[in-house]
Amino acid sequence: MKKTYTIEYGCGCTVGIVRKNNEDNFYCDSKLRLDPDNNDDVVFGGKIKSSTNDAFAVFDGMGGEACGEVASLIASQKMKEFCENKQDYDEYLYELADSLNESILKESDARSLVLMGTTAAMIQFYKDEIYILNAGDSRIYKVMKNGIVQISQDHVAPGFVGKAPLTKFLGTPDKNGLNPYIARGAYNVNDIYVLCTDGVSDMVDEQTLCELVKAKKPLDEIAREIIELAKANGGIDNATVIVCKISK
Repeated sequence: MKKTYTIEYGCGCTVGIVRKNNEDNFYCDSKLRLDPDNNDDVVFGGKIKSSTNDAFAVFDGMGGEACGEVASLIASQKMKEFCENKQDYDEYLYELADSLNESILKESDARSLVLMGTTAAMIQFYKDEIYILNAGDSRIYKVMKNGIVQISQDHVAPGFVGKAPLTKFLGTPDKNGLNPYIARGAYNVNDIYVLCTDGVSDMVDEQTLCELVKAKKPLDEIAREIIELAKANGGIDNATVIVCKISK
């Protein structure tokens, strides 16, 4: 019989100090940013059971005036609908991402936009396994006793000085399809997973991130410290983080 674990989490989201609007969003225990015009910081925590087969995600809208915040909101809303009505089956992240991609494309067409999209980094806890999926440069890290490792894959164009354009994202009109990065693996008690947008990963180095999430503090406090540090280090982009810790 598969074991049931508790996944404790902390979530934080901020507009940063440079951007005028927050194009980030998230899906965390059925919660999301419902009002894209409200730039107040969001910080909260809680816990779920692995038996719920639920998922977490961060989204970083792209397109600036072309409604990046709408793309990330659509992704979060559609993910909530999907997860609340999912069937009893194992991995569903690819089907979910494909559905989100189509929803964003439809909205983009309805607005007569050339491009409207969002990155995605998702993690699904199913019994004693995890599934991850990402498209773009939002990341997923695994933190263990001996350090931190990125388990997602960045999708950015090579050879650029400075911020490189994305090669994959939700809302892609690519005729070859979304083709996100997908992986699976086992997890253990005390493992910690961090999902974050580039507003965190560009502003907080991995070693510091590792030290922050290992602190013996409530995860909502840790999430707040991470987004506040991202702002203190420059805050050039919106910053969103979800920290998940496995316990018995």
